[in-house]
Amino acid sequence: MNNKDLSRFTQIMLGMADNFRDTITKEGMSMRFDMLSSFSIDQVEAAAKKIMATRKYTKMPPIAEFIDAIQGNHQNKIEDHAEIQATFVISCIGQNNPDFKDPITAHLMSRRWKWSTWAPNVLEADLKWWVKDFKEAYRAFSGSETPLQIDAAAELQKLTAGIGV
Repeated sequence: MNNKDLSRFTQIMLGMADNFRDTITKEGMSMRFDMLSSFSIDQVEAAAKKIMATRKYTKMPPIAEFIDAIQGNHQNKIEDHAEIQATFVISCIGQNNPDFKDPITAHLMSRRWKWSTWAPNVLEADLKWWVKDFKEAYRAFSGSETPLQIDAAAELQKLTAGIGV
């Protein structure tokens, strides 16, 4: 959002305050606008409608609730995809070199859990905990802006060049 959206944003917040039979201060309005400015006005309006349609409390929702309403779908999609990928990896047990087309899965199964040693040795009793660990790692890499493939030798050379090793 930017300053041209302030009028529409104000209408949305005042409408919400009316809906929840609450008030909103000038400072509260300003803080909400600032904290939600990284989202579009359409996203904020959709979040407001979602909150008003599902929330039963009679107080204005905090900023975090708007952010959850906007980003919730994205987080759920990552969670669902991580679950699907974990299931796919388990279905590949017994194959020599499965083709993990998903780059995050391929990275995790070649770096964190080296397929050639993990797959033949994993116990069925351990899979429940492995799925949990895999999904956590998958979520972490899904939010990462760093490349998955790092040339470790080149990185080490960069680090040691400055200290004369």
